[in-house]
Amino acid sequence: MNIINIVRWIHIISGVAWIGEVITINFVLVPALMKISKEARGSFIRQVFPRLFQLASVISLTAVISGATMSYLLTGWKNLGDLIDTRWGLGIMIGGGLALLLMLFHFFIESKLEPIAIKADEDSEVEIDKILVVLKIVPRIGLGILLLIVILMMFAARGL
Repeated sequence: MNIINIVRWIHIISGVAWIGEVITINFVLVPALMKISKEARGSFIRQVFPRLFQLASVISLTAVISGATMSYLLTGWKNLGDLIDTRWGLGIMIGGGLALLLMLFHFFIESKLEPIAIKADEDSEVEIDKILVVLKIVPRIGLGILLLIVILMMFAARGL
């Protein structure tokens, strides 16, 4: 097994973990959060979501770094015109760019939610309702972007 295969497996596993985490947030955690009592919501957010943010940081960073490493190992980042002129290159460039933007969004925008989540059980119902609105919208958008990234990567690897 050579280094490219190891990096590819790290990339695939971290990508699957990333999308799995976002699916879990969208279809398990947020719906469960909506069904528990208003009094328990703050505690649930404080217990669960800071850990999810940390996990998302590790997974997304691993996926992006391993993807960039794999791209470098395959191309040496020379003759970048091949990235524009081929199905593989376009899929990798667009998918990788979206993944990088999503990861940066997580680190610079979403990370501002972590301190709010940590003290969620101390917040008023109005503040918790604001957090809930964000938790309903942001993960859905993230899931859509991640699904697009997976489709682009599959297109790059195998075509239609």
